[in-house]
Amino acid sequence: MENCLKCGILNRITGNNSDVYISASEGYLFQKTIDTLRVNGYTFREIATVVFVENIPFQGLVNCLFHEPGLSDAEKGHIQLVPLVVGEHFTPQHLFAFKTLKAWYELLSSKYILDVISQRRIKTFFQPIFDATNSEVFAFECLSRGVTEGGNIIPPVELFQKASALELQFALDRATRERAIENAACIGITQQKVFINFLPTAIYNPKDCLQGTIQTAERYNLNPQNLVFEVVESEQVKDLSHLNSILTYFKQKGFQCALDDFGSGYSSLKMLDDLSPDYIKIDMHFIRDIDQNTFKQSVVRSIVALAKAKGTKVLAEGIETQGEFETVRVIGVDLVQGYLFARPSEDVSQFLGVRQA
Repeated sequence: MENCLKCGILNRITGNNSDVYISASEGYLFQKTIDTLRVNGYTFREIATVVFVENIPFQGLVNCLFHEPGLSDAEKGHIQLVPLVVGEHFTPQHLFAFKTLKAWYELLSSKYILDVISQRRIKTFFQPIFDATNSEVFAFECLSRGVTEGGNIIPPVELFQKASALELQFALDRATRERAIENAACIGITQQKVFINFLPTAIYNPKDCLQGTIQTAERYNLNPQNLVFEVVESEQVKDLSHLNSILTYFKQKGFQCALDDFGSGYSSLKMLDDLSPDYIKIDMHFIRDIDQNTFKQSVVRSIVALAKAKGTKVLAEGIETQGEFETVRVIGVDLVQGYLFARPSEDVSQFLGVRQA
């Protein structure tokens, strides 16, 4: 997995030296790049229309080129680089890892994001999920938060949006998945189920992209049946066949799967039929003030009936009032979650040791 161009990008740009290939869109710009390298004392080789610089600090090279006064902003967007592990053989696949000088500079300037991923500086907060019929703890949902070097929590929206803009969502999604498993095991969540979020768009080849997740679960001797991988932003999934391949792979390995935001569109029904998830989470829009809204009650009642026909458990999340809880319990949801019962916390010791429903 460390050779994966997407998840292994951090190994190529942080810490150790890199072998770097450089190209440019125009002949004159290629020559300007060569001149800049020569003036700054770099040793390099020309290989056809590519420059090869061996065993150098990648960030230093990027900074040198980016701050070259003879290169305009527009030109910096037409110089492309790809760093490799020193001694790594260049393959056609590396062509897909080239980025512009401007893109590399922005990425390397976002040190706090790089540190969160490379150093796994990720905290996991756990929110209990309860059995609706007897109020016993059934599971915990893992909510990941990045932490700065100074110990400050990075808002999740900022963290994931920044990672996506820098094309680091693959590495971040993997890091949060694996840290969630590690942190759950370390605080003793071994009997209850653990819901772990993942982005389908961050997994392009399940067999390769999920190896680290599977190995982490095995290393901590966690029962695969107790790990539930939850598709976040399920309503935004465009490629249903790709998502099906991911969930199928998870299920083959013994894990369970869940879909969130269920009920917010026609695609929810199609996903329930095609994917047969183990759990669905009802869109919170239908839970808020459900005790005062007969239409929402009808919607949730229909969802419960459809889910039961597929053998899928229904989870009502975001419950904040006793009225909401009593209403969904009477309707027949299987599981409940929300601030009414418990807020996310790193310390859930008071909920451990309770018999799993």
